[in-house]
Amino acid sequence: MQSKTKNQKPKILIVGAGPAGTSAAIRLANKGFAVTLIEREKFPRHKLCGEFISPECFAHFKELGVLDQMFAQNGERIAETIFYDPNGNSVNVPSKWFSENETALGLSRAEMDFQLLEQAKKVGVEVLEETQVVGLLIENEEVRGVKTKQDEFVADLTIDATGRASVLTNKIKNQKSKIKNQLVGFKAHLKNIEMEKGRCEIYFFRGGYGGLNYVENGTGNHCFLIKSEIVKEYSGNVEQILHEVIFQNQRAKETLQNAEPLFDWLAVSIDGFGVKNLNPAPNLLAIGDAGAFIDPFTGSGMLMAMESGAVLADAIESNNSAQIITKNYQYLHNQKFRKRLRICKILRQAAFAPNLVKWVIWTLDKTEFPRKFLAEATRSKPSILFK
Repeated sequence: MQSKTKNQKPKILIVGAGPAGTSAAIRLANKGFAVTLIEREKFPRHKLCGEFISPECFAHFKELGVLDQMFAQNGERIAETIFYDPNGNSVNVPSKWFSENETALGLSRAEMDFQLLEQAKKVGVEVLEETQVVGLLIENEEVRGVKTKQDEFVADLTIDATGRASVLTNKIKNQKSKIKNQLVGFKAHLKNIEMEKGRCEIYFFRGGYGGLNYVENGTGNHCFLIKSEIVKEYSGNVEQILHEVIFQNQRAKETLQNAEPLFDWLAVSIDGFGVKNLNPAPNLLAIGDAGAFIDPFTGSGMLMAMESGAVLADAIESNNSAQIITKNYQYLHNQKFRKRLRICKILRQAAFAPNLVKWVIWTLDKTEFPRKFLAEATRSKPSILFK
């Protein structure tokens, strides 16, 4: 690639400092690339997320140089995830299935993202916080960087790591998603929850599902997805939704009926799952949730974000042509994520249908093999049936 900024090394511009953006930035900086990372917010900040870190993420943290920092934040170690149908029947998935003899980690996005961003600064990434991108720089129909409210930034390759919002992708003409927002996500940290330590619990209810686990300082994180039509039914009143919809799940009522939020509920619209446009324009690539959004009930969203950052970094390191980088990234992304997203599409049919989820939980509770197969199929570790 010929650098438009006259750098000796190709210039990489990443917008969005979540786990996908920062992991890609750190890896590329460690490989000798000149990287600029632009973030709209000031870190640390709260983010709508299940805040469940699957144990496979620890290998990524180690490669990125932040493993000790993550464990030093006193997050909650999670030994199992338990799925509850509305009647309180359950089935569990041990965390050790994903990484031998390991537990998952409950840690707030405020802490996790902050540690990753600080590491990016340490390895030489140029980090610009509180900087909002307002447009793209286009030359001969190719993306050559971005415009912010204050300045313009030119780059050889621009990366959209802005999450589900896909901010850069939506600035390309005719690229804005035409999918109607069908779901709404809510999240808050809570006190006074009634749940044992060392577990993550998933509750299914009419029109959606939610997750609960402890993060640092004994705080509970409750994050749930629900159909937008139900949100409208209750005029967006989250307390009414909790008491009249979510508490129809017996276990959710037991754990959450005395809980109190520590800050106002966060809410965001969700426009769909699966792979999005990985290459919305020449010299523009999408990673993390901007490239593909996996169902939260898998507990593998942050894993997939960091994996996509690693896949792109490898594609960039191995080539010096934006066109070849794009082709290799699309191929590697498809190879790594296609199967798990396909499995999630099937499981999603049950996740939003309470009667069907009762049958699924009853069936999976009978024997371990199908549980283990489905759990592993939502991860990068291949199931024996896919070999």
